[in-house]
Amino acid sequence: MASYDPQKIEKKWQQKWEASDIFTVKEDLKKKKNKYYVLEMYPYPSGEGLHMGHLRNYSIGDVFTRFKRMCGYNVLYPMGYDSFGLPAENAAIDQNANPEEWTNANMKLMKGQQKRIGLSYDWTRMIYSHDPYYYRWDQWFFLKMFERSLAYRQESYVNWCPSCATVLANEQVQSGQCWRCNSEVEQKFLTQWFLKIRTYAEELLDGLNKVDWPEKVKIMQRNWIGKSEGSIIKFPIAGEDRSIDIFTTRADTLFGATFMVFAPEHPWVKTWVKSTKYEKDFIKFYDDVMRQDKFERTDIEVIKKGMFIRKYAINPMTKEEIPIYIGNFVIYEYGALCD
Repeated sequence: MASYDPQKIEKKWQQKWEASDIFTVKEDLKKKKNKYYVLEMYPYPSGEGLHMGHLRNYSIGDVFTRFKRMCGYNVLYPMGYDSFGLPAENAAIDQNANPEEWTNANMKLMKGQQKRIGLSYDWTRMIYSHDPYYYRWDQWFFLKMFERSLAYRQESYVNWCPSCATVLANEQVQSGQCWRCNSEVEQKFLTQWFLKIRTYAEELLDGLNKVDWPEKVKIMQRNWIGKSEGSIIKFPIAGEDRSIDIFTTRADTLFGATFMVFAPEHPWVKTWVKSTKYEKDFIKFYDDVMRQDKFERTDIEVIKKGMFIRKYAINPMTKEEIPIYIGNFVIYEYGALCD
């Protein structure tokens, strides 16, 4: 062969693969082969086609899948589309299109691209999350968790993009702006549903000892779970009939506590500064801090900033009043008591 013609050769063999169902996985009823399951992230069909990040990710999974097949494994290798929710709806709004029609058209486009790349999926196993036969099980799981008190409602701050009218993950906020539209991201205090995954923290930590993962990945997982053993100490707020719960791993050090720091986004703070001489400075400080990345705020290298708002707490050990400050290095939702 004088040269490799991908348009001719790849298309020819991909058509043969599809005609012979070569990648369709069948149950090994006689159990002659060991089972193996390869799962990649399912793409959002909100954009018009795949990007290079998709190609990189799916190429790695495909190579590994083919290797496992060659090693004699019966490999389940499905593909699907994370098509239910606001990203798809907002994309359809931008295109002035029907959300279902827009999403289905993008799924068809992406599937064609994945086939053209030559990825060896078993397309008979394809799922998409806006299919009622799929999301009915999401609803069923939620109801079962709610029945067991594993789903609960609580107020908390979220990253809110007013332009997209949606909540953003921390990773989707870049320099205080929305990753999609570059609008300024706001902090909204909303009532939300939460799942008590920390109830399983101990089980998840134990499970890390049973999986064959690189140690650096296990360390990241342990840090994400963030197990700490300590005590909850109540600090009364001076002049009020309520107290703030403080978690500490060293209760004996509280005798030396001389001040307390609140996150600027804590809902109590705005009521404390309202109509006081501190309100104007606080609003400016609050706006500056909310534009900071949450992970950046806790970085040891970041300059620590704060302000006093003439509010005091009572040290329960010494019964002395200690001043309350507002600091950029404290995050409201960080830390939780494991049930």
